[in-house]
Amino acid sequence: MSKFAAFFMCLIELVYTFFSGGSANLSGRSEVLDAYKNMDEITATKYIGKVSDYVWNANDEFNINDTVTVKKEKGKDFVVLSISDVHFADYEAKKVAESMHEISTIKHLVRTVKPDLILLLGDIVCKSSTVHSIRRITDLFESFGVPWAPIFGNHDDEGNCDLNYLADVMMSGKHCLMQKGDPSMGVGNYIVNVAEDNGDGTEKIVESFIFMDSHKGTVYDNQIEWYRWAANGINACTNGEAEISLVEHIPLPEYQYAIDSLEVNSKTGVIKGDGAYGEVHEEIACHRTYPEREVVQHGVFDAVKATDTKYVFCGHDHLNNFSVMYDGVRLTYNTKCGNNSGMRFTQNGGTVIALDGEGIKSITQKSHVLSVWFNYYKVNTKK
Repeated sequence: MSKFAAFFMCLIELVYTFFSGGSANLSGRSEVLDAYKNMDEITATKYIGKVSDYVWNANDEFNINDTVTVKKEKGKDFVVLSISDVHFADYEAKKVAESMHEISTIKHLVRTVKPDLILLLGDIVCKSSTVHSIRRITDLFESFGVPWAPIFGNHDDEGNCDLNYLADVMMSGKHCLMQKGDPSMGVGNYIVNVAEDNGDGTEKIVESFIFMDSHKGTVYDNQIEWYRWAANGINACTNGEAEISLVEHIPLPEYQYAIDSLEVNSKTGVIKGDGAYGEVHEEIACHRTYPEREVVQHGVFDAVKATDTKYVFCGHDHLNNFSVMYDGVRLTYNTKCGNNSGMRFTQNGGTVIALDGEGIKSITQKSHVLSVWFNYYKVNTKK
């Protein structure tokens, strides 16, 4: 990197830090200067986090008290804001500049939606250095004072921070709900429940979001067994009353099977079919070919069906924003956030999931063109 490029990026950071008062950035102006002064040393360093000491066994008894629970006010909708694929990076002039727009987009969404919970669906950071960008995005989400639950995508560990380090930084925030889980399954297999207060000292779990680290497209056999164990445990603890949602970064192959069975307008990308909403503008990236092997999430949907899971949410594909019913399960893409790594002009924002006392009541793809915000489409799931 040339000295001019480094100076230019430093200037971008400093200007934004000045106007943001130091929030949603590093920690302030002096740290921006230090980051660029020590750039060569930082980019050459590998940042390694702590490996979880949790070991899961299929014979373990499921205990709902070992999971994370967020409280829902009785009689009031609980609002979840889901954001994906922000792709923050250090020392990348284009991405540093674009991140300013993404931060503005996220802040506007939070102000408008007023969420009770925020999901961050992977590809949080990318490129060769991520040690500052993970702090930047952690500071941003902590600034909202709202519980937030992240998972990792296929780009997060390509930089100089491993997943455990990235998780350590995010988990240092008092509002971050992430748990690492069993390291043999990756980093970030955990459960977040939404429980409604009954007003008599008891509570009812209305929704359980089960987060799975889908790595670069593969899910391990023991991960699938863990999912079955977790979902069946939730069903047993709640007498089957809690609705269950799977949250991953990479879509399941069933997203492609669903599209293959529907009519898609070749010009607009709009899909038609019973319970189908939204658009498809790129091939479903449920698998990728690597030098070692082809990786596909086989078997996950069987576990979803066997445990009566009602919803699957994912990110990863930047140009798709559809929600479809497939074999009794609603499969939904998250609307891509920001310009980093590409997006469609009309598909820039997030996904809003509204819950009532019985579970998910609606899913809204919220987007904007320039500064004009609109609901791209809304799925009323209770109809």
